[in-house]
Order: sequence, then structure tokens, then C-alpha cells
Amino acid sequence: MAGAICPGCGSWSRRIHSSYLRFPADVPSGGRRGALCSRIRRFLCPVISCGRRTFAEQLPGLTRRYGRRTERLRSTLAAVGVTLESWTPETLGS
Repeated sequence: MAGAICPGCGSWSRRIHSSYLRFPADVPSGGRRGALCSRIRRFLCPVISCGRRTFAEQLPGLTRRYGRRTERLRSTLAAVGVTLESWTPETLGS
């Protein structure tokens, strides 16, 4: 059975509290907006003295905490922003 590490105290937990669906936006494909559907599990921390009672598992490389976009979409948007930053208003207007 899989588990996750508590971000509060660093202890390993296998006890599932609940789960929920998450829909982070992804890079468009074929001209259509992309979105992923992933089930995120919430775990109970086994350490009584830990400040976090429950915590959500993190999917490394896919999203960040509280993120609404995938890492792939974030890097694509950052690249577009850097490209547009170097253009002058005259370049954009013509």
C-alpha cells in the first residue's frame, strides 16, 4: 500500500483520510484546452504532536501546492512571457 510523507514532521503515513479530484490546466493540444483529472489522497499524520492533522499527497513534477496549472504549462507560459518581454511596442504593432 502506498503512502506519503507528512510535510509537517516528516513521518511516513499510510492511513488515508479522504480523497478528492483535482483538475489542473495543461498545455493545449490540437487547438483544444487541456486539463488533467487526478485523484488526490489526503492522509492522517501518525504523530499526535504534529501540527498537521491531515495532509494531501503531492505529485512531483506535475503540479505545485495550490497550483492550478501543470508544471509543463507553467514553463510554456514563462517561455512565452520571456519572448514577449524582449519585443518592443513597435514590433508588436506591426
